[in-house]
Amino acid sequence: MKISNFKKVGSHAIALVLVMVLAVSCFSGSAFAAGKSDDVKTRISNLAILNLANDSNALLSEYREPVVMARHLFNSLDKTEQAALISDGTLKKLQTAEAKVLNLWIRDTPLNSVVDGGVTGVMEEQYNTLAESLGDAAMKSLVPNYSRVKNYNDNLISTFQTEKRENYKAAMKAEAVINHMQVLALSDKPEAIKARTAYDALTSNQQAFVTNYNLLKDAENKIAKWEGKALPHQDAKNVVYAGARSSSYGPGTPWLSKEDWKSVADDMTSYFPNAQPTLLWIIGALHDEGCNLEFAQPNDGVDYSSKKITFGEPTMAGHLSHEDYFNYFDEHGIKVYLQVEAGYADMETLMDLIFKEYGHHKCIAGFGVDVEWYYGVEEDSGLPVTDELAKEWETHLKGINPNYRMFLKHYNARYLPPTYRGVNNDILFCDDSQSFGSMNGDTLGQYDTNVDDVLGFIPEFKKFSECFPNNEVIYQIGYHPDAMWYDTLEDPVIKSLGTRLAEVTKQNCGIAWVDFTLKDPLTFPQVMKDGDMVKAIKTRTDYLNPNGEENMIGKRFAASKASYSDAMYVDRLRSLIDKLTKTERGKLNQKSLTYLSNVEAKAIDIRIKNLPAELRKKDKDTVTGIRKAYSSLSLEQQKRVTKLAALKAAEKQIAVKCDTELPFKVKTGAAYTFKITAESKPILSAGTPSVFKIRFVKAVGKDYFFKATAVGKVGTASGFYINFQKTPVTVATILK
Repeated sequence: MKISNFKKVGSHAIALVLVMVLAVSCFSGSAFAAGKSDDVKTRISNLAILNLANDSNALLSEYREPVVMARHLFNSLDKTEQAALISDGTLKKLQTAEAKVLNLWIRDTPLNSVVDGGVTGVMEEQYNTLAESLGDAAMKSLVPNYSRVKNYNDNLISTFQTEKRENYKAAMKAEAVINHMQVLALSDKPEAIKARTAYDALTSNQQAFVTNYNLLKDAENKIAKWEGKALPHQDAKNVVYAGARSSSYGPGTPWLSKEDWKSVADDMTSYFPNAQPTLLWIIGALHDEGCNLEFAQPNDGVDYSSKKITFGEPTMAGHLSHEDYFNYFDEHGIKVYLQVEAGYADMETLMDLIFKEYGHHKCIAGFGVDVEWYYGVEEDSGLPVTDELAKEWETHLKGINPNYRMFLKHYNARYLPPTYRGVNNDILFCDDSQSFGSMNGDTLGQYDTNVDDVLGFIPEFKKFSECFPNNEVIYQIGYHPDAMWYDTLEDPVIKSLGTRLAEVTKQNCGIAWVDFTLKDPLTFPQVMKDGDMVKAIKTRTDYLNPNGEENMIGKRFAASKASYSDAMYVDRLRSLIDKLTKTERGKLNQKSLTYLSNVEAKAIDIRIKNLPAELRKKDKDTVTGIRKAYSSLSLEQQKRVTKLAALKAAEKQIAVKCDTELPFKVKTGAAYTFKITAESKPILSAGTPSVFKIRFVKAVGKDYFFKATAVGKVGTASGFYINFQKTPVTVATILK
């Protein structure tokens, strides 16, 4: 989602002449129907929407699909046939119909929320393209609702951008308080309270931009444990479905065995114990202009090819029949939603065929539609699902089995029905958005150009869930490009990411890990086969290539704009490589490894630069980790590290240890002796010199002794500071 434009802005998306509404399939030689111009001319001339008044209350679903089909047929003609229909005015009729469809679509879209930014760019592109042919005056007459798009662009975008900036700014202030927090003992509880107060002061939208909430939860759990109380933070209870997406093309070869799928489901439910193990199982994948169902064609005499439906068992090595998998899932309590990528195939016919084949399995929970491929055969070309269409599909599904549920999947909520939510809010809505730059919108992703337009992974998925507040939602996550930031999360990364999603989601939800990254050392290493580890490493190192559409980290390093997260990605990648066997190392692409070695010194500089100005005991592991990474570099790489002096200074600072860190009391006139261990003589000072007088006593090896004498009034107190740090190491109060 982008605030001011379509998320996937590239040559494969927006540049299509008629992207979302009209799902244009711009290719010649189509096998669709007859390609004769007289048939196409008749179809276009008979489009009912041509006779529809612009102020009509007509349903979009009654008029849209015939227009889409007519455009598809026109595009299937050869150039000579198209030229004939252009010259006789038939194409102009089609464009007029398309303009009228656009008008209805705009009418039915709220255009009042940040989520609308994903469709206004498409509407604008569609309008401008048609205006080139029909003229501005005609378009103003045919699409009077376009004023709503202009209002969104002119008045609302800047408001949403300002809101994003303010939310992010507020979140970063709270995040800084959490980062500074140090809870090593029960006496540190006030720091956790301060961090909690800062977080709770945020709005729910602002909280979604906070990326280190896990630190606060960990601190509060430690305090509760020390106090003998119940832990306040448990596993996410609102994650009620947990599993994976399955496709014939996703996992690679060899495909996953029955036991592999159970292992994946077991891991997911161990991360989310309140969840039902659930798989989103693609049983019908896009094929040419329709859908290929992955089982044998029924012997019923029906010509399914004319309905854009083909049949064929999966051919991937290791892929069993779906019947074998479902029998196994029946026995092991794993639920399955059978999903299709329909193309131009009829949805109800697909349902009938699928459930006739597999409806006897108790593991089957329902049916799913990837809306990106509904009346679309190219990326991002599917039609939005109207209320009427969603109701029609659900009614048909429940006619097959009233217990079946339907899920509708798309990365933008505006592709999904505006108001229809199913019988008793039974429809599941699934978000499969990907290619983010970061969790919180501080970094550009693959399709982004302006950071003010970017919400980030967590805030965007939160917005999606809020579009369906009374329905359960499913998050299909784990795509390769997003590993550029989720690889840096706390292990297991799936639990860390899924838990944060659950925290910002008010309703019940599901986590479905996409099958592209199942065979991965950071997700499900137990299902990896020979060669999978090397493939996973190569994918990650390739993201450091400064060239290439998806290689955002490599581009940022090349432009000297790499983030702290990018630096930690490099560190995680190096740790994975270090775990390889000698044989696996020999199989790595040496060019890809060069991408890594070229940025490691820069990554260390970034990590040093991001160290807190005031280091505390909790930061010791961070400093030690940087030194370890530096020491593992080659001599040539070490020479390229420019902030080594700052690292040494940090090590010196973090090495200082005081024997007194808890608050204490001293009688007036009495003295207290501190022992401070350091590499060189430290400086100990009283925050209020009129209360305590400090005197250096002696040094024994690396131990330095200071005497603090109580010279102030009874009841007064002072903090004690080492090397002028901003936070006192301890506080003392004077007694009688």
